[in-house]
Amino acid sequence: MTGNADFSRNNLDCLRLVFASIVVLFHIFALTQISAYSIFAHYLSAESAVKSFFVISGLLIYRSYTRSSSLASYLEKRVRRIYPAYFTVIVLAAVALCALSSLPALKYFGAGFWKYLGANLLFLNFLAPGLPGVFTANNDPAVNGALWTLKLEVAFYLFVPFIHYLCRRFGTGRTMGTIFAFSCIWKYGFEYLASVNPSRVIYTIAGRHNLYAKLSVQFPSQLVYFGAGVLLFLYFDELKLHFRGIAGITACLFLLDHWFTRGVLDVFWISGIVFVCGFWRYFGNFAKYGDFSYGVYIVHFPILQTLIAIGFAGTSPAVFLSVSLLLIGLAGVLMWNLVERRFLENSSHYRQVIVKAPG
Repeated sequence: MTGNADFSRNNLDCLRLVFASIVVLFHIFALTQISAYSIFAHYLSAESAVKSFFVISGLLIYRSYTRSSSLASYLEKRVRRIYPAYFTVIVLAAVALCALSSLPALKYFGAGFWKYLGANLLFLNFLAPGLPGVFTANNDPAVNGALWTLKLEVAFYLFVPFIHYLCRRFGTGRTMGTIFAFSCIWKYGFEYLASVNPSRVIYTIAGRHNLYAKLSVQFPSQLVYFGAGVLLFLYFDELKLHFRGIAGITACLFLLDHWFTRGVLDVFWISGIVFVCGFWRYFGNFAKYGDFSYGVYIVHFPILQTLIAIGFAGTSPAVFLSVSLLLIGLAGVLMWNLVERRFLENSSHYRQVIVKAPG
């Protein structure tokens, strides 16, 4: 099965912005620890939002690969889409945050600065999450703790050609079933090791962490969600005939998972939410405005950290929330218009929408 689905009319751009906004709101509480924001942590799940991103990525990235003329073309599109904005936020933060460092400029632009720059530009954020003397008084000293998912996205991108080959060689069911099993064994295997070896820890700038718990959320544990997105693409034409049934099953699985299985079934209801909300009803062409979700996701963390570092979190909760969301939204719009959109290929559906919009 190669997948020939045509889903040009979808709500995925809007849906990704919703998920990015959930992550932002969750981090507003996580980074400030202000009780007025605890409602965000209680009712919103950044973890589920990130997993939803992975499902959408599986659907769209696998489609991109099947529509690419060559492997080189596919990789070029992926680099154009994520790296310019990523490079911008890493370098801009590294240079601008010198103003907030407790160290003098000569010491700031030393080995720690270059380690941060080199590691983060290679998606190895865990090797250097912080900058010298920056955010040391914050609850979390990391400059951009949201970027850990980007190395997983890159791993997914590189794995797609292998998934495609294996599906053609051994069949979709056998290949995706094996990937699902391997991903789950990794995830739940390391979760079990974390529970029986709580003293096995590693130390980072952000504090003390269980080694196995850290490994349980890394590649390939998240591959099950990306793979679910691939399956949504491959079986789209069959699935679209059963929106009502899928919506009902999704609701039941969510309630079952919420009350009894505690996350074991999340890949199924998350995939159901993405499919139903993304395709059942078309709410208009959000792409004509642009795709702000990626920009919002990669800029929000350092903006929040900066506001906290300068003491702005001490203002009223309503003021901090309003200013934070305004700055993050503005930064996301600017990132799209000044950086992301300029590096897209002419064949990108965003460019096509922009060209057609005036008519």
